[in-house]
Amino acid sequence: MGEGKPKVDLKSPKLYINRELSWLEFNRRVLEEAQDKTNPLLERLKFIAIFFTNLDEFFMIRVAGLKKMVSAGINKPSFDGLTPKEQLKKISRKTRELLKETEKTYKELLTLLKKEGIHIYTYRELPSRLKKKADKYFKEFIFPVLTPLAVDLTHPFPHLPSLSFNIIVEMIGEELRFGLVPIPKVLPRFVELEEGKFVYLEEVIVNHLKELFPQQEIRSYATFKVTRDADIVIQEDEADDLLEAIEKGLRNRKFGEPVRLEINGGSELTISLLKDELELGEDDIYRMRIPLKLSDLWSLYKQVDRPDLKFTPYVPYYPPQFEVEVFTALKNSSSILFHPYESFDPIVELIEEAAEDPNVLAIKQTLYRVGRNSPIVEALSKAAQKGKEVTAVVELKARFDEESNIVWARKLEEDGVHVVYGVPGLKTHGKLLMIVRKEEGKIKRYVHIGTGNYNVETAKVYSDVSYLTSDETIGRDVSRIFNVITGYFHPPELKKLYISPVNLKEKVLSLIENERERIVAKMNSLVDPEVIQALYRASQRGVKVELLVRGICCLRPGIEGISENIKVISIVGKYLEHARIFFFQGQDEVYISSADWMPRNFHRRVETLTPIEEPKLKEKLKEILEIQLKDTAKARILQPDGTYTRPKKRDFNSQEYFERWVREYSL
Repeated sequence: MGEGKPKVDLKSPKLYINRELSWLEFNRRVLEEAQDKTNPLLERLKFIAIFFTNLDEFFMIRVAGLKKMVSAGINKPSFDGLTPKEQLKKISRKTRELLKETEKTYKELLTLLKKEGIHIYTYRELPSRLKKKADKYFKEFIFPVLTPLAVDLTHPFPHLPSLSFNIIVEMIGEELRFGLVPIPKVLPRFVELEEGKFVYLEEVIVNHLKELFPQQEIRSYATFKVTRDADIVIQEDEADDLLEAIEKGLRNRKFGEPVRLEINGGSELTISLLKDELELGEDDIYRMRIPLKLSDLWSLYKQVDRPDLKFTPYVPYYPPQFEVEVFTALKNSSSILFHPYESFDPIVELIEEAAEDPNVLAIKQTLYRVGRNSPIVEALSKAAQKGKEVTAVVELKARFDEESNIVWARKLEEDGVHVVYGVPGLKTHGKLLMIVRKEEGKIKRYVHIGTGNYNVETAKVYSDVSYLTSDETIGRDVSRIFNVITGYFHPPELKKLYISPVNLKEKVLSLIENERERIVAKMNSLVDPEVIQALYRASQRGVKVELLVRGICCLRPGIEGISENIKVISIVGKYLEHARIFFFQGQDEVYISSADWMPRNFHRRVETLTPIEEPKLKEKLKEILEIQLKDTAKARILQPDGTYTRPKKRDFNSQEYFERWVREYSL
């Protein structure tokens, strides 16, 4: 800052973008991938499914949280200056804008699919031969599983689970009556009548309503979906058994307070009934002109066998150094793997080898989101059965994975694994694996530290970094972290690693404050106001700050005198950018982390920040960052007003480049 210039208040709300509105901008970028003509047609359809899946979770958690604040009379603005009530208004307005765009995009995609011989019909559009097939399907498969429900004086409005999909029917009799038909989840949403010829399940049901409500005069009908508050609040200090408390929370989740009604069709009387029964206001109602629950397009994407309309399948590169036993590969040198471009198999093989190896004494691992049929869980079970000391830190509170994690936890316990449910009041989000092996009469620790989950399926589509090492100091640090997670949590004495909620944030702030040249930071979300202020101060010192932030970013770049030296890029494409990599050029320090720069990661989670010191590995991570900064095909550049623009020339796709690059850059 020059002499005589007024001091800027870096805490001013004007310098921050609202978190929720920034998230909606991220979902707009997902929608843009559905609109992008360079993407294969079925991939564009899949991005529509991702858009709606994202939106469901956003309403179930973020909107539900704001509504609870309004109900509790909380008017305190967030650090960007918006009160909960103001945020809800802006969310409603922006969501409607996005839905209008989505309706248009979806209709365009249906037309393009027809040209490719893939038809998604309404019942009325069906040719007569296909109508006969649809009627037969209704009689044989749909009708037996339907449960039509009357809604009148003697039949109260049923309690509908969150995200359940229903048909509501308005009938005229001596008095007004309504009927409900829950659309069964056990049947395919897109009914294939002939190859490439589909009809919406609800369309078939709607055209047989008279068989479900005989002797009734049907006046109108509508499809609708209710979204409920899905946040599970666990009073851990009051819970006798965390597992039981979360199981109870899962049961309650289906019937939380309604936060949104989506409806297609129906009279004002029908909408009025639903509004009253669900106790929702006009701002909570979204009238749709395309089919609801299009998150189900995932299933259509999988059903249609048209490789020509999908991304070319990519086979991850298997680095040659792991063609020997993994322990041999890591004994004298560390390794960085860049997924999904480089295979996740060496990590799976490391655990599988450890389970069989008679020299392995103990395995300790954190499990946040594991996925189904996990070979990692199987290997941990096998190791325990073979008499090894196996500890699994299973995070039961991983949102929307609670049920799956409870199943794994029980299975692991039955097989003799020491299962720990993390630290009270914190989520264990750090990705750590430690294998203790006896070698030449001594103990040697092999460690894996990742930015992503131990999930072999998401490892194929999430862009993440794995650090594999037998470095003694890091091994001791990881050992101490496991001890404080499984014992009574206290700040451990660590030599190289930093952890939340102890000292990770302080280290990040210190690195930013001490930098005098350039910062390149890649993460999913940037929300923490103190970190943003530190980045503003760095920019004011003349430090070049380049941020690769896929999702939420509350920092405003390009403001004169404050953030003109900051550039923010978001890359949304074929792979989900998930890695956290940080480079501080003046200090020549490179770190990977499980943590985004958000208050929850700094204060309410157990996270790790790991220095990468080996020169070759540092160079590999630096090059990954430099390549991503050059992206023009899938990059969007954040503007000071919170919107994103695309480069004029879109000629370099970093994700496509990495598919070739890893084969040339194998370490």
